Amino acid sequence: MKNCKKSMLFVLMLTVVTLATVPAFAAKYNFKLAHVITAGTPIDVGAHKFADLVKQRTNGQVEIKVFPAGQLGGERAIIEGVQLGTIEMSFTTTGAIAGFAPEFQVLDLPFLFPSYEAAYTYLDGEQGKKLLALLDRKGIHGVVFLENGWRNFTSSKRPINSPADIKGQKIRVMESPMYMGLISTMGGSPTPMAYPELPNALLQKVIDGQENPSVNIYSAKMYESQPWMTQDQHTYNVMIMKVNKRVWKSLPANIQKIIEDTAAEVSAFQRKLNRECDDDFIAKLKSKGMKVHVLTAAERNVFEKALLPMYDKGRSVAGTAWVNDAVKFRKEWDAGKYKSQEHKYIADFKKINVPVKETMANFK
Repeated sequence: MKNCKKSMLFVLMLTVVTLATVPAFAAKYNFKLAHVITAGTPIDVGAHKFADLVKQRTNGQVEIKVFPAGQLGGERAIIEGVQLGTIEMSFTTTGAIAGFAPEFQVLDLPFLFPSYEAAYTYLDGEQGKKLLALLDRKGIHGVVFLENGWRNFTSSKRPINSPADIKGQKIRVMESPMYMGLISTMGGSPTPMAYPELPNALLQKVIDGQENPSVNIYSAKMYESQPWMTQDQHTYNVMIMKVNKRVWKSLPANIQKIIEDTAAEVSAFQRKLNRECDDDFIAKLKSKGMKVHVLTAAERNVFEKALLPMYDKGRSVAGTAWVNDAVKFRKEWDAGKYKSQEHKYIADFKKINVPVKETMANFK
């Protein structure tokens, strides 16, 4: 009897100790975060930083495994995975999202943003928030915009110094009406293709050229088949962070807040890292023998005029209201309406430390 009482007392004490050590977050969440960009690039570094911070800030209750380089499929497949819930989170560009929310194509208007700060002001403002909210109708919760970077042309046929140089070339584009229109407007032949298929298609000369930020051009070794690159920066390209809507709604409010706050912090970190690495990637492309041409002001003006019809195209695919509002934003930016936001981004970015050397060490 005495032994029985001792056993019951021991069990009671063990229960009390166990309950006392249960962490603040009772549930355990394991998520996959997918993207198609090469491992070790700024977007991938940002993804891992996000995963690490969320794990730390939720006391280990949320664990996120990052799947880079198209391991879980191309962008369309990844977005569909998030929609279905087979992939909980993703970073994807505006190209494939057009099939789910065509309004996002407003961001692909050529030469819309004159600077990084202009893009950030639009994306982090009311219009950017409205765009993210549109994903709710597709079973996806939009969280934040990260940076893919300024898109530039490359070619195996000839230098692209004017719109006329695109004529007759077969150019790979994202699966988006806006990007297909961009090439066809200049007389080229647009070829939609998933990003993971692009390097081999270039090597096999299935296509003549493509357009991407310098980080992607280098990390995917496009210099092996593309001797010419033009820094025309025809569009500023974003990465959209998304979460399956059912998964998002199932999370406690405090975990949702941690994810949102961390995503905003990592967005600023990743943007600065990406832009700080841009010149280094271009230098590496040159070291591999690529001839890189920076458009003069006059050459850029020729491109801008040639691509003006894309704004009418944008009205038909993204919506008249969205395009008109974007044009209005650009005019107001040029008139100085957003000077305070511009200065704030510049000041805030000076305070952010980013591992440029460590990131560039991932690439030889």
